[in-house]
Amino acid sequence: MNKNLISYCLFFLICFGTNAQQYNNWYFGRKAGLKFNSTPTQPEPLVLSNSAMLSDEANATISDENGDLLFYTNGTVVYNKLHQIMLNGADLDGYISSAQIAIVPVPGNDSLYYIFTTGAIETNFTSGYKYSIVNMNRDNGNGEVVVKNTLLWQSCTERLTTARHANGIDVWVITNDNNSNIFRSWLITCNGIEPAIISTTGVILSQYSSINSGVMKVTPNGKKICQTHFPFFDENSMQPNFVQLLDFDNATGIISNPISIGFPDAQITHCEFSPDSKLLYLTRPNDKKIDQLDISSATLSTITASRLSLPTNSGYFDLQLAPDEKIYVANPSLNLAVINKPNLRGVLCDLRQEAISLLPGTSYIGLPSHINDIVFTDDPNNGFNYTILDSCSGNVQFQGYTNMTGNISWFWDFGDGTTSALQNPIHTFIPSGLSYFVKLKITSGTTCGSILRSKNIKPQGIITNTLNFEFKDICDSGYVRFTNTSSTLNDAGTQFIWDFGDGFSSTAIDPTHNYNSPGFYTVKLKMLTGVACLNDSITKIVTNEAFIVNASPDRIIRVGESVTLSYAGPEGLPEWSPPVWLNDFRSKSPVSTPLENIVYKITITNARGCKATDSLKITVLQYDEVYVPKAFTPNNDGKNESIKPFYPGTVTLKEFSIFNRWGSRIFSTSKRGAGWDGKIKGILQSTSVYVWTFNGVDEKTGTSITKKGTLTLIR
Repeated sequence: MNKNLISYCLFFLICFGTNAQQYNNWYFGRKAGLKFNSTPTQPEPLVLSNSAMLSDEANATISDENGDLLFYTNGTVVYNKLHQIMLNGADLDGYISSAQIAIVPVPGNDSLYYIFTTGAIETNFTSGYKYSIVNMNRDNGNGEVVVKNTLLWQSCTERLTTARHANGIDVWVITNDNNSNIFRSWLITCNGIEPAIISTTGVILSQYSSINSGVMKVTPNGKKICQTHFPFFDENSMQPNFVQLLDFDNATGIISNPISIGFPDAQITHCEFSPDSKLLYLTRPNDKKIDQLDISSATLSTITASRLSLPTNSGYFDLQLAPDEKIYVANPSLNLAVINKPNLRGVLCDLRQEAISLLPGTSYIGLPSHINDIVFTDDPNNGFNYTILDSCSGNVQFQGYTNMTGNISWFWDFGDGTTSALQNPIHTFIPSGLSYFVKLKITSGTTCGSILRSKNIKPQGIITNTLNFEFKDICDSGYVRFTNTSSTLNDAGTQFIWDFGDGFSSTAIDPTHNYNSPGFYTVKLKMLTGVACLNDSITKIVTNEAFIVNASPDRIIRVGESVTLSYAGPEGLPEWSPPVWLNDFRSKSPVSTPLENIVYKITITNARGCKATDSLKITVLQYDEVYVPKAFTPNNDGKNESIKPFYPGTVTLKEFSIFNRWGSRIFSTSKRGAGWDGKIKGILQSTSVYVWTFNGVDEKTGTSITKKGTLTLIR
């Protein structure tokens, strides 16, 4: 165990371990961010725009027990809650394109955090598995990396995952040796890192280099591990690969009973489990598919037979279960996909592509890594249940339970400013119609840490009976399709009334409506239950706006000249296509130097996913042959300041050279558009006659072109 960690633990004797809400902030991709703190006044998740981090794959974020940001990292740099590089937070030995990293709070301590990093295929895995330690009491509460890049184990892959111990307090860090079938389970306790539990099982993964890239994920109930490896990507040989499903004993750390799951057409990269631990999701970016497997049977034949494939518009990579019990899916784009109901089979899981716009940030391949118990859906040993005694008055009976021994203390935070130290309190929420985030901390006198469990409670009706709706508009058309996602759809006697905000209404469950004019409309869905206190309503804003872009006028230029493209239109992400001859195809005003006639299309995508397009044509006038002017006047009047050759767009310049009267070469270039400015070593030359030579190749005919002539520099 690290001596520094011992001294920190002795100093902070009054600290406790927590895990609820510690993953409510996500920072990932290219300065993208989400916040999952549930409040009545903001959407969940809330898109954040304050990230300072760039991450291709591995990243992790940690918050305190109230969901307030502490720090985040991409494995090379640690950023504090002010979005600045943490004190001593640079130069971690991870890699921006490694697949996984982890942040693990030290059990029994609210100030110390491990950061575990891996090597990467790009650096031949030389870094190994390493850990650093953050002390949040340093730098006025902004944190400091006090231990950096300590070797955990030299042999590594890009895979690294974490799982809660069966005791609900300690944490397993699970690693995977390079080119092997050796797994190591390292237990993180109040006393530090214990020696690894070694499991040798499954397929030896050593067939090719990218087989050591991939991910490991643990089910929320801590019973199974999914291990992926990247397929052998070769444009001439797109070979399928497989995943391994293994049993995990979260009491002993032993990994066993491997099952290899593969399909002839499947190139799998990432995996994730459903909140109820019964379904496994696999992404196939090359195939543009997400597979769903039922793993509850634990037999290969029934698992493979259960496969359902969800087609996607583009290739998706990492999947991550979030605090809202949805699975988010990443690819390099402005948006995230979301699996809204991941416990349900097939299309009922409700995969929504491009569901969340991350502007001004963008997603990439990876999403934040978390300890597997980010949601507590299957823990019979530690937690709480509740019963609503009176829906209208907000009276709720809570029952806490634990398998910890010794003198147990209970601390309830009901989310409304009140607390209790009873095991089974009765609490009245006022007002009863709001949603409350209830937390329970369970502490034993025989353990150094605490278990913290939390749930969203809505006393006015069970929390699952929520009123909500979604809508999908056809951009620029005024046509909107509304979907009632309320969980009370099948309740007898419940009636829904829609007010579309333009004088029209409907009592259909899932109505459609056409708005006749642009504008912002407040849509209200009202639920009538027959019990006044249970009636509810929800409003959302529907935007119906014209979305038009106008490209700049067509242009006519000579070959070799450049032209700046532009457009007039709404705010959004621009993209010019095709990208040939452009200096930046995502710029608002790219510069094009075309060699032939070309039509450019500008596409603008706004935050709602609407797209508008227009095009412009550039006509390129060609020279019939190689032409070099007879003279030039480099006198700073803005005219004829340099001498350069003009030639057809089909010709590739090999060399254009200029010689003085003594035959010495004074200028040479092979770049189209480059010319001599009349200076030698910065000194402007006097009036004289010079010789030029031109060597090139006509790419259409393969003919070599050689020309020679004279020119005059005039001052």
